[in-house]
Amino acid sequence: MGDLPWGARFCHLYADIDELLDIVAPYFAAGLAANERCLWVASPPLTVAAAKARLTMLVADLETDLALGRIDIVSGDEWYFRGAKMDIDRLLHDWRAAHDAALRDGFEGLRACGNAYALDKAVWPLFMAYEKDLGAVHGSLRMLTLCSYCLQSIGAAEIVEVIARHEFALIRRGGRWQTIKSLDHERARKALRQSEEHFRLLAESAPASAIFTLDSQGRIVAWSEAAERVAGWSRDEILGRRLSILHPAEAQDEAPPNAVPERGIVKRHVMRRRRDGSIFPAEESIAALRDEADDVYGYAVMISDLSEKSRAERRAEETRLRAIVEGAVNALVIFDEAGVIHSLNAAATRLFGHEAAEVVGRPVDILFPEPLRDARLELLRAERRSGQSGHERVGRRKDGALFPLELSISDAAQDGGRLFVLFLRDLTDQRRTEAQMRELRADRLDLMAQMAANVAHEINQPLSAIATYLSAARRVLRRRTPAATDVEPILDSAVAQVTRAAQIISHLRGFVTRSEPDKTLQRLHDIIRDACAFTDMARSNVKVTTTLDLAAADDTVIVDRIQIRQVLLNLKRNAIEAMQSAERRELIISTRLVEGGMIRTDIADTGAGLSEDVVNVLFEPFITTKAHGLGVGLPVSRAIVEAHYGKLWAEQNAGGGARLSFTLPLADSRPEEPADDE
Repeated sequence: MGDLPWGARFCHLYADIDELLDIVAPYFAAGLAANERCLWVASPPLTVAAAKARLTMLVADLETDLALGRIDIVSGDEWYFRGAKMDIDRLLHDWRAAHDAALRDGFEGLRACGNAYALDKAVWPLFMAYEKDLGAVHGSLRMLTLCSYCLQSIGAAEIVEVIARHEFALIRRGGRWQTIKSLDHERARKALRQSEEHFRLLAESAPASAIFTLDSQGRIVAWSEAAERVAGWSRDEILGRRLSILHPAEAQDEAPPNAVPERGIVKRHVMRRRRDGSIFPAEESIAALRDEADDVYGYAVMISDLSEKSRAERRAEETRLRAIVEGAVNALVIFDEAGVIHSLNAAATRLFGHEAAEVVGRPVDILFPEPLRDARLELLRAERRSGQSGHERVGRRKDGALFPLELSISDAAQDGGRLFVLFLRDLTDQRRTEAQMRELRADRLDLMAQMAANVAHEINQPLSAIATYLSAARRVLRRRTPAATDVEPILDSAVAQVTRAAQIISHLRGFVTRSEPDKTLQRLHDIIRDACAFTDMARSNVKVTTTLDLAAADDTVIVDRIQIRQVLLNLKRNAIEAMQSAERRELIISTRLVEGGMIRTDIADTGAGLSEDVVNVLFEPFITTKAHGLGVGLPVSRAIVEAHYGKLWAEQNAGGGARLSFTLPLADSRPEEPADDE
């Protein structure tokens, strides 16, 4: 697993107790060796005794470590379900207490693990909420956490949800442990890095104000030095606490952060409480924080102490605020009640292409193809009625180009009048992405149509054979003295084709779901002879001379016999149909060994051949040279060969006509020799 940074959380998906202990026991042995406090929560079917027994094999003096409190091994019921129910707040408090105690006792940090086995469906959402809440405060602690889940007790949906809650997952594949990274966690990690950078810049720009950030649940996850001076709480004391800790007793019913609009900044004058219990008037600003996917992942809060802020400090704050506004990512345009622009930030000049001097003092309507001035009050009223912000409009750049944007508006009193602030976000990239997603959905429908055509093409062959056999049986039965020995072989052949049709449907279903072929050890020459015997039965083939030149010295391959037989049938039928109008109808199927441990099969005909244009698109779906063909046989054949780690291609035949060739890897049938220990 390598060296993991403090704050890391990952999960482990295991099939049985041995796979659980294979990871967890070495994980704790490494923690003890690194002077870390260890806490192992063992849930059924793992017992505390079994956990100790396995760890004893890796740790020389485990009993001493247990006696000294370097490691505790407790049951899942004792840790998770104390009092017969799961209390998330109590669990978070216990983890924090264990972490703080570990640091006080001189350990490097806390290393923890818990395994979940048979969670009731009713408990699962609560457990996932607990995992999410633990992750929200985990990154600020000197703590490593491994969360183990049994594959026998969770389904695919739960596995996806578990992986999304952690940085990465460990899972056993082919006898080896592999890691699966969580895309959701990577996105959250990137958003967190951006949030931390923004927080640092904002805190440095406003040293007199308490600045901190909250997670989506309203818990404090970042705390500036100025916040410690203003409110009195240290960073270690307040991280993980809820915003309500700053509220006076009479303000406990204030709206939570997630009740504020998701766009823009909410400002309010409130009373706030310091650590010593004193109350002070404050100006509080709250803004939602959004990640790259435009989802809210937390809130930024700034509290200015109005009781101590001098006029000079306010002017300095205004200067710094202007600097922050100037550096904001979103475009800001400020105008008065007459619709005259007072100022705009750098993002707005980039968005519209105007320099500030070109638009200040001019009507705001120059930025829009439709008048905004008369609609601004109605927009503001609509936002306040609905509690939502953000309306789509069309903007106009300096060069006259129109583009989609999202617009929010707010107002503020100034010198007996009002100023309006426009918050603008360019939607051009978002609209382009939405168009791409619509194209992807259309491509998905095309793929569904292609697979329907594949099924029709592949199943038509055994159905035609069934009809032929049943017609022959009918002719035999119409004889005056039919013999059972005459009819039974024909019916057996029809039943065989029914079985083959079912196999084709099964294999096509596996192909659609990208499942592995049912590969077994086969002789390729036997499959070739079997496919030729089947096609030679058709009356349309009697005028074609088929020659087998099976010269490969080794033809042992590991393949799905049904699928490779289907490839040969498709290629041979294509060759036969290509020679229907040819004077010379000769078909040669040959094999030979080639480099790389491969066997090559060539199907060469004397038909009209292939033009260069046809060769370039021959294996594209729905491309066909036949009058009534669907154009799906060759694409399916290529997909089957590639699923067997081979290659299928077409080229001109040197003797006239076309040659389709494919390669397959040879099976290494030689037994491995034992290593020489001497």
